[in-house]
Amino acid sequence: MAGKRTRSMGEMISTVCFFGMSAWILLEALALLGQVPKIQVWGLFCASFMCFLGGLRFVIADVAEAGRRRFSK
Repeated sequence: MAGKRTRSMGEMISTVCFFGMSAWILLEALALLGQVPKIQVWGLFCASFMCFLGGLRFVIADVAEAGRRRFSK
């Protein structure tokens, strides 16, 4: 794509942190299964998924921009 820009070091670090936290929270949720109420475990699963989406934020933005360009014609 012609409009792609390079990502800064800070953006790369925050992306890695989002993915790392997603994995950590997922493992914590799996470890707590059966020990705490299910609503807490589902909350951790939801937080893990949101962190995963945070790590994909640039991919999501690129896909949304491509869709916007495609359907605005």
